[in-house]
Amino acid sequence: MATIMRLTRAGRRNRPYYRIVVMDSRKRRDGRYIEKIGTYDPIKKDDNVLISEERVQYWLSKGVQLSDTVKSMLSHKGILLKNYLEKSNLNDELKDQEIKKWETLQKEKAKQKEATKKVKAEEKTTEKKEEEKKEESVEQKETEDKKTADKTDKTKEKTAEKKEEEKKGESAEQKETEDKKTADKTDKTKEKSVEKKKEENKEESVEQKETEDKKTADNEEKTEEKVVEKKKEPVKQKNTDDKKKTDKKESEKQEEIEDKKDTNKLKEDETETEKSK
Repeated sequence: MATIMRLTRAGRRNRPYYRIVVMDSRKRRDGRYIEKIGTYDPIKKDDNVLISEERVQYWLSKGVQLSDTVKSMLSHKGILLKNYLEKSNLNDELKDQEIKKWETLQKEKAKQKEATKKVKAEEKTTEKKEEEKKEESVEQKETEDKKTADKTDKTKEKTAEKKEEEKKGESAEQKETEDKKTADKTDKTKEKSVEKKKEENKEESVEQKETEDKKTADNEEKTEEKVVEKKKEPVKQKNTDDKKKTDKKESEKQEEIEDKKDTNKLKEDETETEKSK
């Protein structure tokens, strides 16, 4: 069975965490592993790799294969160098010298990293100071610009106020002249309206007189008609009485005629009855 030393992912989303394991090379990355050798935490900056050297040496002696990432980790820790020295035919002193050389190199690299970090930090501080100075200069310029703008605005406001005062004076004079003109016009219109009202009153008075005259004439005519009707009433009553009398006479005559007819009929009936006997 071909074995491989590789990383398997653990942790949660946006918070990765890896295990250094030995597993069958035919299985998937996060499949079942044979043994856990160490861990790798990429979020940490220092001491983010923890490996047991004994178990690594054991599996290297068994001929385990290494992935690229695990190989770089082991070389960074010096485990591969130790394994190489153990397999070599060198003395123990030479082995110790090689290990010390590697350790000194690692220390120098660490010092260089720290120096570079300090240089970068100093550069960042200088950049921040420069940016702060730039911001201060920009703010000073903005304040100066604001002051100059305020001064210009004030001068403009003063000139505008003067112009407005001049315009107000001119407008006041124009208003006075216009008010005078309007007052003259209103006086003329009032006079015209008064004259019109007088004429209208005269016309109304004439019309009222005419209407009153007409009313008096109508009343006189009505009174005359009433007098004439009163005079005609007794004549009309006589005529009506005469008509009633004539009507009575005619009705009496008709009644007499009808009575005669009835009597004649009775006589005829009696004669017919006698004849029949």
